[in-house]
Amino acid sequence: MRHLILPEGSTSSIGPFWIKNNQYCKWVFSHYESSPYEASWFANIETAQSHICETVAKPEHRNASEIIVTRTLELTSLPSSSKWETYDTFNTTTFHSSDSFMSRMHYNRTCYDSKTETFKLAKGKGVQLIEPLWGMLRDPFDRWCGDKALHMEGANATGQSKDHIMPQGYAPYTYTTDSSTPPTPEESRQQQWRTHGLPPWHSSLRPSFDPRVGVAFQPPQNIHLDLGSSYFKVWGNDRGAASGQWFYDMYHARGQPFHRFIAVEVETLDDTTAFRQIPDDLVGVYTLMNVGLTMDEGDKLNTIDMIKRVVKPEDFFVFKLDIDSAPIEEPIVKSLLEDNPDEGGASALIDELVSRPHPCMFEHHVNYSPMNDPWGNPQGVGDLHRSYNVFRDLRRKGIRSHSWP
Repeated sequence: MRHLILPEGSTSSIGPFWIKNNQYCKWVFSHYESSPYEASWFANIETAQSHICETVAKPEHRNASEIIVTRTLELTSLPSSSKWETYDTFNTTTFHSSDSFMSRMHYNRTCYDSKTETFKLAKGKGVQLIEPLWGMLRDPFDRWCGDKALHMEGANATGQSKDHIMPQGYAPYTYTTDSSTPPTPEESRQQQWRTHGLPPWHSSLRPSFDPRVGVAFQPPQNIHLDLGSSYFKVWGNDRGAASGQWFYDMYHARGQPFHRFIAVEVETLDDTTAFRQIPDDLVGVYTLMNVGLTMDEGDKLNTIDMIKRVVKPEDFFVFKLDIDSAPIEEPIVKSLLEDNPDEGGASALIDELVSRPHPCMFEHHVNYSPMNDPWGNPQGVGDLHRSYNVFRDLRRKGIRSHSWP
């Protein structure tokens, strides 16, 4: 375990972290802001969910969907040589008109007071974009609406498209250390934006005070938990559905190497096949747990308890939840929504969550057409309207939540 010990009055930097005159500053989540386009879907989803394919196909929504997915593809389709190993790697640029469709995560700057051993609000406001919650909460150009599906040149219609997802490293962001008030939409358009890279709220150092030596700062880790992983490169016989490879390509290979990559799969996997599929630089980092986790209180395999053991609030933690089991997924989501992040709740530990119209990156299996057929007509789990609320509520807790295909 590596610590940085700073005597009074010193100046140092660890990668992207700066400490000057014994004052260390970090960024914390402030609030979530739905875009006007997202807000329009929330206003109508309760009725639109009964004919969602027809609604998405309306000219105004088809046009908006093409703008959103095209923009997301522009941001995520980078040459493999493009990496961000430190903060603010990319040059700034002006606001892109398509980004007005995107929703926003807002952040505040805080600075550490070694006398009180607490962080206090300081000047500084930040904003980062995230894809809006709209339509079916999945790529509208995928095949799920059958003959009513939207079509766009180059679209992924395999049933496993992730082209609608805007992970943190590919999401435009802007910030200032001079202002104490968040920018208005018009002011933010005048600011300089970075389209890619690590924003200052990606992770942070963890300070601790020792009266013998002063303040010690422990660097953060990048951690990924894939709940419902299958094999690294293939799920069933479908390579396009493999989650391990996708997360490796979108995070690890972009200069954000995972220190821990935990794959959990309840279906029996062959160890030799599983480890043969992982890249060389994940050997020793990748852990396969070929057992099912639970939400049973006191169980050593309790999901939330494991997360709390492994992840610290200062780490960058990406959580994928897709185990096709509502009795496990629903309690996990319920726990995250109901906990108190200021009192040790696990929701404070999650930076990015991917799931199926569930939260994180997770797949939320609910009952609505056309998804009730591939999801086996799930009962008692709510509808698409509920999924909208779940994802928004997670984002309101500071979790960049995305819908997994």
